[in-house]
Amino acid sequence: MVGITGIGSGIDIDSIVKALVDSERAPKTSQLDRLEKVTTTRISALGTLTGALNAFKSSVDALNKTSLFESRTASSSNTSVLKATAATTAPAGSYNVQVQQLATSSKVALQSVAGGNSATFNSGKLNISTTSNNFSVDITAENNTLAGMRDAINEAGKDSGISATIITDASGSRLVLSSSKTGAGNDIQVEAIEDGTVTGVNTLTSQAFVPVVDPDNAEAFVSPSSDTGAAGVITKAKSSKVTIDGLQLVRDTNRIEDALEGVTLDLVSTQSSAELLDGKTINVSVGVDKAGAKANLQKFVEAYNTLISATSQLTGVVSLGEGKKPVTGPLLGDSSVRNVLSGLRNEMVKMTGEDGVRALADLGITTEKDGKLKLDDTKLTSALANNFDQISGYLTGENGLMGRLGKSVSGYVAATGVLKQRTDTLQGTLTNIDEQRVTLDLRVEKIQTRLYAQYNAMDTLVGQLKRTSESLANQLASLPGFVKKDK
Repeated sequence: MVGITGIGSGIDIDSIVKALVDSERAPKTSQLDRLEKVTTTRISALGTLTGALNAFKSSVDALNKTSLFESRTASSSNTSVLKATAATTAPAGSYNVQVQQLATSSKVALQSVAGGNSATFNSGKLNISTTSNNFSVDITAENNTLAGMRDAINEAGKDSGISATIITDASGSRLVLSSSKTGAGNDIQVEAIEDGTVTGVNTLTSQAFVPVVDPDNAEAFVSPSSDTGAAGVITKAKSSKVTIDGLQLVRDTNRIEDALEGVTLDLVSTQSSAELLDGKTINVSVGVDKAGAKANLQKFVEAYNTLISATSQLTGVVSLGEGKKPVTGPLLGDSSVRNVLSGLRNEMVKMTGEDGVRALADLGITTEKDGKLKLDDTKLTSALANNFDQISGYLTGENGLMGRLGKSVSGYVAATGVLKQRTDTLQGTLTNIDEQRVTLDLRVEKIQTRLYAQYNAMDTLVGQLKRTSESLANQLASLPGFVKKDK
């Protein structure tokens, strides 16, 4: 509304202008609304199609890898004792393994002392070593307590894999040193040298330690004593011992990577003495990973069927009954849908590859009446068992089925593909619609301004004419002999 209108003539100018403006705006607005709805719907439909095609391409790309058909599996008949994994270089085979001994690391307890963490020692140097590592710790007035020595050892030994803790038993408190290095000969030894600079309650030499063989057991070292506080070995460093098909192996760790080509054996525990005595073994089997290839083929079938379902909905026609207009999919008759499906079907029916596997049907994958794929699990399992190498040749590579399917789909879903170009064009249409709405608003505003100017001018003229008429009537009424007619 422009001010107060219609005073002079009594005409409802606002209603008239509004009706004229609305009649000018309505057809174009309706046209733009319809175009915007159709465009938005098609953008959404193309997004759905792109998503289904990308999911299908992912399943295709997963199958188009020769490494999938080179993968190996390794299984153990007793994973609580032995676990096995295989690399692609591992040849197929079966092995009988015995786990006789696990590799362990060294742990020793030093001489205990009274006074707990605050017990002090003479100053000097501790030289701590194993076969593979050694380092020194200076004991000074700053760290000559039991706790200070512990912290100094942990700081100096962190790169050597040796750490220290304090344990208090009936005899007092003592340092316990642990090594992360497994394997025979890696037992911890401690040399203590005093320098006479600082005096503590305890001699530093009391912390010297060299493992002593137990006279009653040639295979073991003397253990620490809680009664006397004497130092000793808690855990002896040992190497792992296994036999593979009767051949003895000794290794410094519980992960053995150099015994069987491409196979890693992880020792978890030893077999019982009874099992070893009876000659019981653990079977390790190495073979091709057929389960992985089968799972990816199943995903391929599922992704293709999902694509068919999506395109059917996007291009379908749903009848609502007699006399009613059917509901059609937003991409009904769309050439992109027809072309991409046609391209995929043409590739899938081609006969390629080697004897044994030349078509999807040889893998138990066939097409049903609705265009979806059906997978015969029994036939696929048989093909994987009998023609595994031929399957790889049929599916993988640039000229393999998956390579051709991937190339066909890429033309549509790539960053500069058909669907992206079409979506960009439709987004341009939406932008143009917004621009047309702005232009329409400006044109309607001008029309409204013009109409108000015209009607207000008319209103003013009518008002002036009414006032002139009233003035003339009053003048005539005042003339002599003028008789007013009764109303």
